[in-house]
Amino acid sequence: MDFLYSLYDALVGVNVPSDKARAVVDAMERDMGTTLATKADLDATALLLKRDIETLGGSLGQRTESVREGLEQRIESVREGLEQRIESVREGLEQKIESVRENLEQKIETVRGNLEQKIEALDMRLSQRIDALDGRLSQKIEALDVRLSQQIEALEVRLSQKIDATRDLLQKDMELLRSSMTIRLGSIQVVSLGLFFAALRLT
Repeated sequence: MDFLYSLYDALVGVNVPSDKARAVVDAMERDMGTTLATKADLDATALLLKRDIETLGGSLGQRTESVREGLEQRIESVREGLEQRIESVREGLEQKIESVRENLEQKIETVRGNLEQKIEALDMRLSQRIDALDGRLSQKIEALDVRLSQQIEALEVRLSQKIDATRDLLQKDMELLRSSMTIRLGSIQVVSLGLFFAALRLT
């Protein structure tokens, strides 16, 4: 109210008619009564705001708890779903692995059987070739042994003939040498006797 009185005094002080100044103050008072809040109004508003905030806080708490519970339920549901899917995937993988293992074992067994058959066939072919080679080698060795025996026998015959011929020649040479030596010895004896008799005559 002091503000209104001061405003009235100021308007009169600037030569505003008193009735007009009064009208301005009345209008200001009406406006202040309808548009401006008093301390009591502010206190009441603050109390209402506090109650609204408390109500909103409780509502937010309930909603937060509800959201938390809902999220926990959804998380649990998602976890269970993931565990089920993981278990399903694991079982599927185990089945596939078992199927692959069985297929690999069958293939390995088939390959092993085929390899054993091929090895046996190869062993038979090699045995046959070795037997045939051994037979041919035995025949060649026998033929070579016969030829060598024949050549050795022929060589022995030729050597025996050459030895006999050489021995005959040596015997003939020895007889000639013996005859020659006999003749020479006789000549030497004759000469010696001649020299002996000549010596006797000189004496």
